[in-house]
Amino acid sequence: MSRSRSQRPYAARDLRLLGLWVAAVLAVSTAGYVLIEGMDLFDALYMTVITVSTVGYHEVGDLGRLGRAFTLLVILAGVGTYFFAGGVLGRAILANLPRQERKRMQKSIDAMSDHVILCGFGRLGQVVREALETARRPYVVVDGREEVIAELQAEQVPCLHGDATDEAVLVRAGLDRASGVIATVGTDADNVFITLTARQRNPGCRIVARAEDPRSERQLLRAGADRVVPPYQLGGLRLAQAFLRPSAVDLADLALGGGGDEVLIDEVRLPTGLPADQRSLAALRLGSRFSLIAVAVHRADGSRTFNPRADAPLAPGDALLVLGSPADIDAFRRHLGRAD
Repeated sequence: MSRSRSQRPYAARDLRLLGLWVAAVLAVSTAGYVLIEGMDLFDALYMTVITVSTVGYHEVGDLGRLGRAFTLLVILAGVGTYFFAGGVLGRAILANLPRQERKRMQKSIDAMSDHVILCGFGRLGQVVREALETARRPYVVVDGREEVIAELQAEQVPCLHGDATDEAVLVRAGLDRASGVIATVGTDADNVFITLTARQRNPGCRIVARAEDPRSERQLLRAGADRVVPPYQLGGLRLAQAFLRPSAVDLADLALGGGGDEVLIDEVRLPTGLPADQRSLAALRLGSRFSLIAVAVHRADGSRTFNPRADAPLAPGDALLVLGSPADIDAFRRHLGRAD
């Protein structure tokens, strides 16, 4: 149960107690003035209200010594009521703040499109988030732990509390408008379910899933994942390569974003509206206009061409792997966007 939900019963209980306390103070004080001072019911109630509220009107008649002593008790009860009411109202406001924050966050998510939904925010999810930040890709984090969501909200990170295997939660995260889903939750079964839901709901999105057990890779691919990543297998391979080929690993880190804003390799997909006179590397002028190097062409039919020639033909839907600074790659993307 979330913290805000657990606070609501207490806030409602406190409001009921406050109402009972106010009624008890009014009833006991009124009865006291009737019994001690012999006032009629209206005068006793009037005396009680002006005393509890501390408005400072004059007394109803002359009070005796016992009546004044009783009035002191009524004043103390009134002051205590103000403190009690302040605490109750403050608690009610605090209980309502998370709900308002969720509404604000949901409104922000509803305005997003072509974003990535990151399911799970464990250690692997945190690394993925850093990579998405470096690539300047919009994203939404979905996680079932309230404390994780609270930390992300404090950082103004788009996030959603809920079970990522629940289709309704993914829809609230903008699945219908998302460009991709990354499933990094703890169990392969959950990642399979997330993949199935995402593929059925948004057939065009790209799905990358984590597989703890290499035997789960086939199930994830059948469920619709474009790529399956076994983190321990890849981590072990990276350790070996860092020992055997350290310079190559350093270069790969730099090209894949480990060098910050200096240089990286990124994938740029050619739009369907690319003009016919720009369907070659020479026509796109990657080097002279954008200071980019074409590393490879990943064609729509699945074939790849590394170190492509300048006159190599291109087609809409092909993906260019280019090497350059993030700013130059963004400029190239904007140019292609205008051509679409």
